[in-house]
Amino acid sequence: MQGVRVFHSISEALRAGFEIADRTANGYLARIRTSRGWALAVVEVLPSES
Repeated sequence: MQGVRVFHSISEALRAGFEIADRTANGYLARIRTSRGWALAVVEVLPSES
């Protein structure tokens, strides 16, 4: 069994072929369609420091 892939930016996930599926408390849930179904990933977005 494989783990969940973690991206650190939306653009990184999009470049890997994922699409944004939903918002989470700390970022986004991304998904990509594979021959075996959907593969999920997390996009962690750190709050910007002002």
